Amino acid sequence: MRARQVRHASFLGSALLAALVIAGAAGAQSQPKLPTELPVPKTGSPPAASEAAPAPAAPAPSSNVPEGARDPFEPLIRKSAPGEDRAHEISGLRLVGVIWDARDPGQIRALVETADGLGYYLRANEEKFGGTVVAIGRDRIRFSVREQAPGGPSRTRTVELRLNKPDGQ
Repeated sequence: MRARQVRHASFLGSALLAALVIAGAAGAQSQPKLPTELPVPKTGSPPAASEAAPAPAAPAPSSNVPEGARDPFEPLIRKSAPGEDRAHEISGLRLVGVIWDARDPGQIRALVETADGLGYYLRANEEKFGGTVVAIGRDRIRFSVREQAPGGPSRTRTVELRLNKPDGQ
């Protein structure tokens, strides 16, 4: 009886080993084969000492990005320098729509779009684009912008963006 158990265990062990070998061979076949040697870039002969080397050109944008498309490695949002005039950012905005919530009238939001096509939801009293949203109406949004004149007092100015009406209205 003991000899039978030993033969049975030996058979199971060899069957398990054969299954592992077959699975390993099947897995190795499904993986892509990589080239053994890497291609070496061709280099020209070095320029003679008498020849002047051309000045290096400015780095070109990535050749993989189609013309007119955004480079995926550039950040979407750039922080402006502290001394930069932020009032110009509001002038570059376009009011796209106003969103009213029937259940909560205090939750009015304005949808604005920047010159580069990014959209933002703004609420009353929110500080964005160098100004503060002071009012949102049916077809307009008002910003309060604080400006500092060089060598003079600061002043507050109101900038209003209106919703473009469709033709015929």
